[in-house]
Amino acid sequence: MNLSGQHVGLARLRGLAALLVVFGHSFHPHALTPAQYILNPAFLLISSATVIFVLIAGILFRIKAVPRLKDGSVSTGEIVRRRWSELSGTYLTVGLFLATVIGYKEGIREGINPLFHGLRMVLNGAMAQSYWYVPFFLLLMALSPLHVRFCRLRLPIQIALIVAGSILAALVHRPDAYVTFGAVHALVYYLPVFWVGLIIGAHFQDVVKWLHGKETFFGLLVLSVVGLQVVIGQDQVYLHKPGENWGDIDLFILQKVLFALVFISIFHRSQTWKMPLIDWLSRHSLIIFFMHPPILILLISAPHLSGFYIPELVAVTVLTILGGLQLHRSLARIYGNLPTSAKSAADAIESGRLVTISPQRHFLADWLGGSKSADS
Repeated sequence: MNLSGQHVGLARLRGLAALLVVFGHSFHPHALTPAQYILNPAFLLISSATVIFVLIAGILFRIKAVPRLKDGSVSTGEIVRRRWSELSGTYLTVGLFLATVIGYKEGIREGINPLFHGLRMVLNGAMAQSYWYVPFFLLLMALSPLHVRFCRLRLPIQIALIVAGSILAALVHRPDAYVTFGAVHALVYYLPVFWVGLIIGAHFQDVVKWLHGKETFFGLLVLSVVGLQVVIGQDQVYLHKPGENWGDIDLFILQKVLFALVFISIFHRSQTWKMPLIDWLSRHSLIIFFMHPPILILLISAPHLSGFYIPELVAVTVLTILGGLQLHRSLARIYGNLPTSAKSAADAIESGRLVTISPQRHFLADWLGGSKSADS
């Protein structure tokens, strides 16, 4: 199957998702938090864009990884190792630093052993926004045999499993990263999204043809779900421990999957369009995803001056993205001068195996672990 069209369209979708993730997090500085309620419909439309990352991962997993798992040319262990080799660069530099500092500060304040608290953050990815994605995604990849088995099922059974999983996700909500088994909770929440991606990946061209001309309809469905979220009082992204707030229904999976379908169709036809901002975001999407949290921590006291929040939210978003990119460059330079034993984490950052989507390279080569994965 020719992936060039998917490459451009899905890369641009991931760039948009990265922008939405940072914009959604820009509501977190103390002075800007009230904007979640004042601008609630817009906040709900922006928030929980990580669903789109998981959906894209499912699409690519079905297109490239599943055939190779079936014929034995790649193993589950190899996929997990590749994902860790990509993710370790950021996780063992920025993530470990944040876990050490925050673990010490919170441990002293709350009377918890700082070393134990920091270690728990490393295991859960609870040191900052987005880092929870690492243990969750490694667990998701470790279940590759389950995904292959899902792909062998008949479509009606696949849809039934996704519906059941989505209902369960709507009840359990997204996990609080501080929960000890937060990665398992995240797996329960995001698994139906990944499986939707598997179905789309199996029938990608047919799905794109079916969506053509229906973008307005699906866009109205997205707005309808947002309206329903407002009506039922979903005024935030639920981050709960298992069993909390069972009466509240989380509709973000439904909303964001519909949202992604709209832009899958639009971006698939955008190969000849000039979209420099989206393309720039797509090239740096995973740098932005993993490097923006420490910058956002520095901006936690950003002031509210305008009276209607939007200028501050945009400013925080721009500063966070640019600051994260600069942090990435600085780490690559700094760690490049360390002894060989300390370079492996920095090499993953500097070479871009994890954090760069190059238009000249195969999209899945980046997704599975750099240029080597395209040939192995």
